[in-house]
Amino acid sequence: MPNDESPRYPIGVVAERTGLTADVIRVWERRYRAVEPTRTLGGQRTYTLGDIDRLVLLRRATMSGHGISHIATLDTPGLEELIRDIESADRGIPGAPDLVDEPRAAVEQAMSFTETLDPASLEILLRRTFARYGIVTFLDLIVGPFMRAIGDAWHAGSLSISQEHVATALVQRVVSQTAPIPAASEGNPTFVAATLEGERHAAGALMAAAIAASAGWHVIHLGADLPAGEIAGAALETQARAVGVSIVREEKKKKFAARLRELEKSMPRDATLLVGGAGARGLSDSLGQTGIVFVESMSQLHHELTRIRARSPGADRSRAAGRTLVRPRMTAG
Repeated sequence: MPNDESPRYPIGVVAERTGLTADVIRVWERRYRAVEPTRTLGGQRTYTLGDIDRLVLLRRATMSGHGISHIATLDTPGLEELIRDIESADRGIPGAPDLVDEPRAAVEQAMSFTETLDPASLEILLRRTFARYGIVTFLDLIVGPFMRAIGDAWHAGSLSISQEHVATALVQRVVSQTAPIPAASEGNPTFVAATLEGERHAAGALMAAAIAASAGWHVIHLGADLPAGEIAGAALETQARAVGVSIVREEKKKKFAARLRELEKSMPRDATLLVGGAGARGLSDSLGQTGIVFVESMSQLHHELTRIRARSPGADRSRAAGRTLVRPRMTAG
């Protein structure tokens, strides 16, 4: 907190120094709490040099494709680290894939680092791709395919348990650090993310939580392997508008179908249940007509959450019940 002796600047000066318009600064402040200026006795906003520096960082990040709703949740050191990653990605690192031309090359490089147990290089690669693409594309085109490749290689016996664990833990850490969950605030709806009992792959729920946070939701991330009643209870207690469930294991479809029915029946009536993951394929057919929305990608999840947030709370379940369900593929892990 700056002291009373800190110099203060009116919004016109801030706009000139940051390259942002006064209207944009006001919106970022009001809607995303990007900065918290003080006001004069006459009600005029005044900003510190720290506020100006932070707005410059936010402008740089948004110009590189990062959504303000996500990056506004980062503290200033986190923003500075993101800008360093962006600049590193722009310059390129010898031996790293060309991220501009081919995201698939980044996935292949990530697999190579996993096979050689090189977590330091893997972390650099993941952070660079996040800096280059932003959270939605990073999860859809890099993390999702990478986690599916990890799972396929492990099932095929070409990847050891230690290699799989190192890669999965690192992905979870990077996603958690690059997409922090914002604090609850008035006007932000609540999203509960989890996996059902019997599903221990937690990465998909974490990725869904990151997408929700980037869309401006207050997120309750419960983790993996929870009974339907526990997830529903958390949704009821927090008055959640949406619940996200990730399913990876395909061999437990009947059990997961029953647990999804239980969850949908027990959660808040005005909330929407969103389900995705490799293990969710075909569940829509076995469940029949329900209010459950199956999503195919993180970009679709982002779209659904934006749509739900724009509607009045009472419209969620009634509209979802009449929707044509789609083939799911939200995450791989």
